[in-house]
Amino acid sequence: MSGRSERKTNPTQVDVARLAGVSRTTVSYVLSGSANVSIPEETRQRIWSAVETLGYTPHAQAQRLRSGKANTITMLFPWDEASKQIELEFLTGAARAATEENYFFNLITAPLSEETLLSLYRGAQTDGVILMQIRLQDWRVDLLRENGYPFVVIGRCEDNTELSYVDIEYDQAIWKGFKHLVDLGHSDIGFLTFPATWRLEGNTGPNHCMRGFERAQQTFDIRTALREVPMFVEDVYQATNELFDELPQMTAIVSAYSATQAGTYRALFDRGLRIPDDFSIVGITGEANAGLMMPALTAFDSHNFERGYRAAKILLKKLQLESPITEQIVLPMELTIRETTGPAPH
Repeated sequence: MSGRSERKTNPTQVDVARLAGVSRTTVSYVLSGSANVSIPEETRQRIWSAVETLGYTPHAQAQRLRSGKANTITMLFPWDEASKQIELEFLTGAARAATEENYFFNLITAPLSEETLLSLYRGAQTDGVILMQIRLQDWRVDLLRENGYPFVVIGRCEDNTELSYVDIEYDQAIWKGFKHLVDLGHSDIGFLTFPATWRLEGNTGPNHCMRGFERAQQTFDIRTALREVPMFVEDVYQATNELFDELPQMTAIVSAYSATQAGTYRALFDRGLRIPDDFSIVGITGEANAGLMMPALTAFDSHNFERGYRAAKILLKKLQLESPITEQIVLPMELTIRETTGPAPH
């Protein structure tokens, strides 16, 4: 009798090949889901039967390919030369929701064609997508609706019938920002907002911001100047100086995108203006960013993490329920007053 105890080993692809009566290479092709090799369906079934008989555990990707499910959700977040920035809070929110449901999370920033978008589903690369940078008329929404694929949008279209989305009230925030400054006695107020190309392309956020600005112009007795600016600190710095050129008595600014507000801070510093004694600023940005600025920014929380998290949760429900319902969430915009707003100087 041998002194060595027998150790049970896990089955391998060689064992599967032997039981199925095929080569190990054939087993590898089948388990990897290769579409480049023609293998009869009967052979494929024989291999999978051997896998089950032996209790062989193939790579997780092969299991997903066989089931037709990727156990993955994907965020489509295209960006261009006007921003070159990705709001990480959107990603961390969506990734957190995916992890809680034992799903993988992918991010795609490159523009997609109709074919490449559909191939994500058809090739079992994803089970559903979260669309960002939504336009009022968005071909991606129309395409996925027509093909019956699950998706959720962060933003809104003009036609939101049976469209699940998570959004914030950009127009209300801009109008409320102007009202706050008017209540403090400001009457010469500048407005910094997203790049003009985004608005002209029909992107929802920039168009809603412009609606809020136009409503403020109609509601209040104020003088205004506008700059639609790329989202870089140096561009915001230049745009702030241009607002002063157009509106020399300007005492306040409302900013639709405040993550690059350092550009405005620097322009005011160069002019010897103190915040908030000489100049006031209201913006929209993430709660953490607003509190870390010096001085801390009076701002509306953009709810980036929550929008990503809740959009992913809605999508995961669509994937897990037999009869998912449409969910439309608009998060309220409340102004948190910090250190950048005060009474208009006399």
